[in-house]
Amino acid sequence: MTSRLAPLKKALIDPWLPRRPGSTNIQKYRDQFVVSTLLSTFLFIVITTILNHVLFDFSASGKTLFGIFSALTAVGTVSAMMILKLTGRRSLALNVFICTLGIALLLITLQSGGLHSPANPTAIIFPVLATMGIGATAGFIWTVLIFLAGCTLFYADLQGMHFATFITQEKLGFAIFCGLFTANSFIMFIIMYSDISLRTLRIKFEEEHNRYIHLALHDSLTGIANRRHFINEIERAIFNAKLVGTPFSVLFFDLNHFKKINDSVGHHIGDGVLIEFAKRLRESTRASDIVARLGGDEFSILLLGLNDIDVIKQKISSYSAALLPPIHIENEEYHISASIGYAVYPKHGSDYESLLKAADQNMYAAKRGKTD
Repeated sequence: MTSRLAPLKKALIDPWLPRRPGSTNIQKYRDQFVVSTLLSTFLFIVITTILNHVLFDFSASGKTLFGIFSALTAVGTVSAMMILKLTGRRSLALNVFICTLGIALLLITLQSGGLHSPANPTAIIFPVLATMGIGATAGFIWTVLIFLAGCTLFYADLQGMHFATFITQEKLGFAIFCGLFTANSFIMFIIMYSDISLRTLRIKFEEEHNRYIHLALHDSLTGIANRRHFINEIERAIFNAKLVGTPFSVLFFDLNHFKKINDSVGHHIGDGVLIEFAKRLRESTRASDIVARLGGDEFSILLLGLNDIDVIKQKISSYSAALLPPIHIENEEYHISASIGYAVYPKHGSDYESLLKAADQNMYAAKRGKTD
C-alpha cells in the first residue's frame, strides 16, 4: 500500500516539507503528517462547500457564514503550510492551523445553536491533531481549551442564553449527522495515516538496524567479517565443539610484500589489492565457513567441520593457487601471494586467542620456509 501511495506523496506532500539538515525519520513522519492533514482539510473544505450548496437550502446569512468559515480555514491551511515549509516550525504551523480552524468552528457554533450546535462533535479533531502532530503536551492543552469552551457554552445555556441558528428544523437531523460524520472521518484518516506511517517507519528502522549490525560486524573496505565478528564465530565454534564435538580449524593469511605495493603505488592501489584478495578468498571458500579481515593485510578463515591436517594443507595449497592469477588495477598488473598458517581445535588451543596465536606462528614459520 505504501508503494502505491509513494507517487502521490512525492507529488503533493514532499514539496511542502521543510529542508532540515539531519532530520530524523520521526521528524519527517510528523512533518508529513502535518502536510497531509492540511491538504486533506483543504480538500475536505472544497467537497463540503460543494455538498452544502447542493444539499442545504441555507438562508443568505447562513451562506455568508459558511463562506467565512471556508475562507478562514483555507487561509489557515495555506498559512500553516507556508510556515512549515519556510521555517520548519511544525508546532507553530499546526497551532496556527488549529487556532484558525477553531475560530472558524466557533463562528459556526455560535450561529447554529451554541451548546446544541451540530458542529460541536468536530471539536475532538483539535486535541487529536495536536497530539499526533506536535505531542502529548499540546494535545492536553487543546483538550483543556476545548473543555473550557464547552463549560462556557454549558454555563450560558444554564443561564438561559439561547443562540440563534441558521439551520432549519427540517435540516437539523442531517446537520447533526454531518457533524458526527466529519469528526469520524478525520479520526479515521488520522488512524489510517498513522498506521501506514508507523509501518513504514518500522520497515525503515529494521533496515537501519540491520545496516548498523552489518557495519558493526563487517570490514568496511572488503565487506567480509571483521575481527569482532570472527572472534564471536570462533567462540561459537568452540561452544559447538564442546557440546556436540563438531571439529574446526583456523587459517591465518598474511600478504607478502603488501607494504611495498602500498608505499610504491599508493594506498588506493593497496585497497584494490585487499578487495580483490578478499574476493578470491570468498570464492574459494565454502558458504558455511567464515572469511574475515583481522586488520591491515591480515586475513583469517574459520573452517567448520575440518580438523584433518592433510586436508587442511590441501586447502592451503588451493588458496595459494587461487592467488596466482595477476590482479589488474588501473590497467596495471600486480602479482600477489600470501603466507598461510593454520591451527586446529583443540590441538593448538582451546580458546580464540591461543588458536589465532598458533595460526599466526604457523604462518610466520611458513613465511620463513619452515612449515610444520
